[in-house]
Amino acid sequence: MDHLFWYLTGAARASGLFPLLRAAFVCGVIYEMGLPTVLARWLVSKLRTGPARGVLEPRNRHSALIVLPTLLRKPDELAGLKRAMRSVASNGYPGRLLVVACIDGREDHPTLFRQLEVWAAREPVPANVELFVVGTPVRMGKAMAMDWGVEHAKTLVATGRLARFPTLFFNMDADSTLAKSALERMAFMLTRPRWLTGTPHLIVTSNVLVSPDQSMVGLSSLLSGGRWLATLVGREYLTSISLGRTNMGFVPVTEVSGALYCTWSQVYLPAPRYARFLQSLRWIDWLKWWVGFAPPRFSEYRGAPLVEAMTGPGDDTWITWLACSGTWKGGRISFDFPRTPLHAFGRMLSAWVSRPLAFDPLAQVFTKTPTTVKGLFDQRLRWNSSRIQDIKRWSSSLAYHWPMGAAVIASTIIVVTCNAMFIAGLVLVLVHCRPSESLGVGLLAGAGYMSLRLVDSVVALFVSECPISQYVFLIGLPASGYYHLVFNTCTWILGTGRDVFGFGQRTTFVPETTARASGLSRIALAYRIRRAFLLACRAVVFGDVPWGGFWLGWQQTRWTPNGFDGWTTGVRPAPAYWPKKKPRGKTG
Repeated sequence: MDHLFWYLTGAARASGLFPLLRAAFVCGVIYEMGLPTVLARWLVSKLRTGPARGVLEPRNRHSALIVLPTLLRKPDELAGLKRAMRSVASNGYPGRLLVVACIDGREDHPTLFRQLEVWAAREPVPANVELFVVGTPVRMGKAMAMDWGVEHAKTLVATGRLARFPTLFFNMDADSTLAKSALERMAFMLTRPRWLTGTPHLIVTSNVLVSPDQSMVGLSSLLSGGRWLATLVGREYLTSISLGRTNMGFVPVTEVSGALYCTWSQVYLPAPRYARFLQSLRWIDWLKWWVGFAPPRFSEYRGAPLVEAMTGPGDDTWITWLACSGTWKGGRISFDFPRTPLHAFGRMLSAWVSRPLAFDPLAQVFTKTPTTVKGLFDQRLRWNSSRIQDIKRWSSSLAYHWPMGAAVIASTIIVVTCNAMFIAGLVLVLVHCRPSESLGVGLLAGAGYMSLRLVDSVVALFVSECPISQYVFLIGLPASGYYHLVFNTCTWILGTGRDVFGFGQRTTFVPETTARASGLSRIALAYRIRRAFLLACRAVVFGDVPWGGFWLGWQQTRWTPNGFDGWTTGVRPAPAYWPKKKPRGKTG
């Protein structure tokens, strides 16, 4: 064994990969820093006696609204939505619970929508639970559908059916089902005071597990590509969510599980207006803040809400960043910026130690995963390119809210560094290593990666007290490295490359009408440069385009239509960058 170790490390040194492996080891140590704490807390919980953890006290049994935004196009989706709503209604939440299914585009399949309405009206539910079905007239995007459900709850308050808007807000994917008492456990975590500040948490994320009916069942499952993909995703969730969301690592967690999260209604209700507020911020105000001027105050902002600006592949991240930017003041959540950079630094230190995002591994939600290579690849393209979009539209706020800004920057650096090292290692192995050296380095790296993932997966299964059906996901360990390369590293490279250097990562996640109304833009350097070149040529040849920096921007002008026009349909609106015929009155 000693000879094998020295041979492998010698091969790494001879190929020039040893510094890279050493850096990877350091990254692995940083990545695993929270693991001992997670395991220790789990062991302590097993030894603890007294009241059951996760049971809400009477004073904290707040009313809650849970919104399930979804498309409704097929009978299978209708059946899945019914299962999800039934799972929520029977989950045992002790307070009053409003369950609102929000159909994105109810007129697309009106028969299915009416069937859902009839079912919700007749479905027997506990006395404290009410089911509602609403929908947008046409497809508008997930965040718009979610807000439609919130507006329905506001209508219930305005008409006197509700005394006041529910205190807690849940968002849940419509293809998911809940483990026992998941909602109560999340509400319990949300209302717990943090040890340093003494104030409650601001948002709680769930533990997402792949639905048991997508697990391997019998020997015939070994021949199913869809089952294997679900197995690989299930094993990934064990480490990335069951452990990654514990928020005990070196860097604070900046994302929640989109399948289910819980926050205060005080966080969600001002969110559409905060989306407009973000677009009103100017960098000159930030520079003045550094020399003693007061920053812009959201509490004094009177702009109209802009729900469209919340819509996109990262809409759950959007709410997370808003929640973690808030501070408790007099029993209310304030999103005003710190008065000075010194106050911002103090908030950052406090939030880094006493983190506003909480997680309960037993607050479990079982969700579906794509079972085709294309479906899973497209999903990860959305996920891995959404961070660039979120950073761009949030940059002006993160410059003031350092608790979130520092965490987002740190986590982004880690993601970029790890992927860059992974890619560099592969390139060096292919270019500089002899076959024997490549084999040795590959064995060394593979053994380290497998060991790390095995320990993580087993600890995650213990800590989450997963049902036995989840243990089958361990058979995906041998292929986990290849899975990570294809569905995480490659999608990160492709999605980020398109969004930053290319023409943008196209997605049908949001309709173009919503994207146009959002007031947002993307970096998409290739798109900007091409458009500027065509406008410059037109200005020279025809002289009917004014010169200006707007050529490279996304500002909507006569000559630069909104950058989302034709984004997914391919239909570009007039005026074109190059006219089909010479404009009248021009001589050449």
